[in-house]
Amino acid sequence: MQITVEVGSLKILKITVFINQLLIIEIRFTFTISKSKLMKAWNSFPMLRLVLPFMAGIILFSFLLEGAQVDLSLILLGLFLAGFLTLFLVIAHATLGRRPHLFGLVLGPLLFLLGGLLTISVCNYVFPGRLDENRLTDSHQVFLARVSEEPQVRQNSVKVVAELEDKAETMHGKALLYFQVDSTSPIPKYGEELLIHTQLQPILEVGNPNEFNYPRYLRFHNILFRGYVKSENWKSLSSGKPSFIGWFANFRSQLIAKFKEAGLDGDELAVASALVLGHRTELDQELMTAYAGAGATHVLAVSGLHVGIVYLILNSLLKFLERYRYGRLIKTILLIALLLSYAVLTGLSASVSRAAVMFVFVAIGKAINRDSNIFNTLATSAFFLLVYNPMMIMQVGFQLSYLAVIGIVVIHPILFNLIIIENRFLDWVWSISCVSIAAQIVTFPLGLLYFHQFPNLFLLSNLVVIPAATGILYLGFGLFLFGLFTPLLPIFGFVLKWVILILNQVVIWIEQIPYSVLSGIDITTAEALMIYVIIVGILVFISGEQRYGLYLSLVIGIVLMILQTVEVQEQKNQRFSTIYNVKGHTAIALVNGSEVTFIARKELYENEQSMLFHVRHHWWRKGISSEKFIELNDSLINRRLDWGDESFSIINLAGKLSDVESIKDEYINHFIVDALDWDNCQIVAECNGELIVSNQFGYKTAEKIRQAGAKHVKFVSEIGAVTN
Repeated sequence: MQITVEVGSLKILKITVFINQLLIIEIRFTFTISKSKLMKAWNSFPMLRLVLPFMAGIILFSFLLEGAQVDLSLILLGLFLAGFLTLFLVIAHATLGRRPHLFGLVLGPLLFLLGGLLTISVCNYVFPGRLDENRLTDSHQVFLARVSEEPQVRQNSVKVVAELEDKAETMHGKALLYFQVDSTSPIPKYGEELLIHTQLQPILEVGNPNEFNYPRYLRFHNILFRGYVKSENWKSLSSGKPSFIGWFANFRSQLIAKFKEAGLDGDELAVASALVLGHRTELDQELMTAYAGAGATHVLAVSGLHVGIVYLILNSLLKFLERYRYGRLIKTILLIALLLSYAVLTGLSASVSRAAVMFVFVAIGKAINRDSNIFNTLATSAFFLLVYNPMMIMQVGFQLSYLAVIGIVVIHPILFNLIIIENRFLDWVWSISCVSIAAQIVTFPLGLLYFHQFPNLFLLSNLVVIPAATGILYLGFGLFLFGLFTPLLPIFGFVLKWVILILNQVVIWIEQIPYSVLSGIDITTAEALMIYVIIVGILVFISGEQRYGLYLSLVIGIVLMILQTVEVQEQKNQRFSTIYNVKGHTAIALVNGSEVTFIARKELYENEQSMLFHVRHHWWRKGISSEKFIELNDSLINRRLDWGDESFSIINLAGKLSDVESIKDEYINHFIVDALDWDNCQIVAECNGELIVSNQFGYKTAEKIRQAGAKHVKFVSEIGAVTN
């Protein structure tokens, strides 16, 4: 019998056989590892064993609740109680029967359920009494509001997160409010109690493909509604009782005023406030873009680096207490109190909270002469933070912060020991470089997933940024401590201003170097996880010389390349059109392969922030590498536009109808309404083909079009982007 195989099929067959062989070898090596070694390594991280199922429960139920139509709280509570009773029985049996492994088998699922239960408990759309769209009638437009976060002043409004209660106190919850800004109205303050009149609206997805899911981001912060408050529709009831966090927020404002008194202003004041105190409201968008492009954004958000420096400063200042009786105890208490106070002062972000809690455990370990395992310390800090706020795990800062520390702890020693340098300065440079590389290795997959870019010059920028940030922190604290003496205040301010000025200029220079940033990269969550598996496999191979780690990385790498090849091939053959949902604009993309023709008005195309938020993420996902812009002007209005087998007409019903009359009887696939007068709605019903109404109109106009009897009509403001 003769067998004939095509060359392409033979290659696929060889690849399949090779992958199967690698998987068999991987399995063999996995089972040849000593069971005792695995158990010993696993048992050395008790808190890690507890926090992993707990985190899994939080993540799973966070996404389950997104589409849940029933109240899951009672179901999960029953499961948790049943699990708790089972655990009690297992403990009794394990103690009497000497079977301790049973305890772990039950404790894992129980912690998983606990994570889910805590997630449900903080979601403001599950329990009765929370803000509910179905109950927000005309009688629920007056609310008692308490400003729960520091307001953010914008050009035309003030953005405020507030805790709301209706007048009858039948509903309560968080909402995002935008207060009108004018010359007479004051700005709401943190902790202030207000009486407001507003129509709350649910925060819905815009519906553009691959756009950042802002409603989900707010939902993870327990915010489901937003409202606009006119200047005449609110009044202050009282300044409110200054909460613990509110007191620190006011104190931070006083410290920022001290920066101003020392002569800082503009970008220097904004960077000093962000880097030392975690206040980022004043940062200019262009400056933030420059720091992001240089790979130095982390210094603008108070993180583990800052808290570590503060820990070293406080530890040195309080070291004299160790000479006295009970001095070590007093020093530890003061150190913990000051660290936590700094965390609250800087806004209690995810990265600051993680670092503060971690250093608290480090301080306790030092006090009792015990150096705890860093992984147990990290797991313990994560467990306590997630018990306090389960949704913190969904914050990018939380994820990046923990990954960066793990990467530095695991990878830095491996890299640093590759090269032994005798020169002290060069050894310091090599150490900082290893820290930067280690942190970048474990965080770049998330950077690609969330930010779609990679800073190619992160090594160069960190060699400047890390020492400068350290110096700015020391100068900032020196200004606060010694600035009480008037002659010293301008001296500290002068030096601090020039250090920040030089830092900003260096960062801008690095960001402007050609190819400093590799942007437009798009990967899926599954691809990011595959990259992490590859990284872990390589680390296992290098650190433990276990070949199964290398084999695993090779297998996953081959699968990833195959998936990328298939995706690129699909993108070469793609052809579609998309009408985006951009408020106040008509935006049309005609995609052919890796090329796009974009039709819109110039003010949208030149607004890079709007393009990035609404449009470019979709282009990156589709592999667009070449773009052509056609300005939407009078020459395109009310004309037939042919594109392959499709035909378009962007019609304007705000003026003369003669041009529309000439084409309405033609069969055109898609009529895109760009402008409209209410009196001219009737002609819409007379057009052949599909009618697509861009996001130029309000609710009343949409109703007029419906009443005119238009068929096959789509409103992008309601259903999101339309793709054909």
